[in-house]
This record gives sequence, structure tokens and C-alpha cells, in this order.
Amino acid sequence: MRASVSSAQPTSGLTVQSAALDDIDFRIINALVRNGRTPFASLGAEVGLSPHGAADRVRRLERAGIITGFTATVDLGSVGRGLDAFIDVRLLAGTQPDRFEEFVTALPAVREVAFVTGRFDYHVRVACRDADDLDATVRAIRGEAGAAQTETRIVLRVAASPQAVS
Repeated sequence: MRASVSSAQPTSGLTVQSAALDDIDFRIINALVRNGRTPFASLGAEVGLSPHGAADRVRRLERAGIITGFTATVDLGSVGRGLDAFIDVRLLAGTQPDRFEEFVTALPAVREVAFVTGRFDYHVRVACRDADDLDATVRAIRGEAGAAQTETRIVLRVAASPQAVS
């Protein structure tokens, strides 16, 4: 398992000065993206701060909404969900996006739902147990979520991409 740092929009109460990030902030964020469980002593040594200084920076980044949490990354195959796929969805004309999102995010296989531009309205990433589970998930999206059209692609391999920010 590996922890990661999520990013989000700063909260509306921030001033421009408090939202400004310096080189040390970016180095801290990147170190936490690589390993969200890095102790403050190691983090401080890596970026040239004391453990207390590193902890203060991390807390400030959390309060500012820049670091939104720490999550475990799970090998989905080892927990029985090794069939990774993308389902692009175009909604029926009368389908309410909020209703679609609520329905789809409740499906057990769904990992991520993104509202996108282009030919489709949504990009849904799923982690299924097997082909039958993928079929059931696609059928649920088509039959109950208000999809007019879907296009499904099975992931054959994922090349890790760096998550560093600058």
C-alpha cells in the first residue's frame, strides 16, 4: 500500500498571501505524494526543516485545503477486483446529472466518476471482480442510471505516472 496526497481548490476564506506556496511547500507535497506516511523528522531532513517546522508546514497546507487527506492505495487485484475498465457514458436528454452521479457512485465496482467534455458526458472508472461483474455494472448504468450510450474499454496495463507538482 502507498499513501497519496489529494489536491483540491483552496477554500474561499484564504487570502492570496496564505495560499502562496514556496519551494519548500512543493517539496513537502511531493515527498508526501511519494509516501504519505513519511515521519515529520524524515520530511524535515529532506526539505531542510526541523521536524516541528515540517509538521507546521503540513498542518498549514491541510488548513489551506491544499493537502486534503492521506489515503491508502490498494492493489485491487489482491482484494478480488482485478478487472480495471473505463466506461464512457452519454446521458439521455432528460437524465439529471446529480441523479446519475448518485446512482453510479453507489455501485460497488465504481472507483471514480468524472464529468468531462467531448463526445461523452461522464468517464467512469470501475474495478470489477470479473467479466460478469463488468457486464452487470454496464447494464446497471445503461438500464437504471439514465445512460443513452456507453463505450467500455478494459485496461490491459497501467504505466505509473509521476504525481509530482510544481
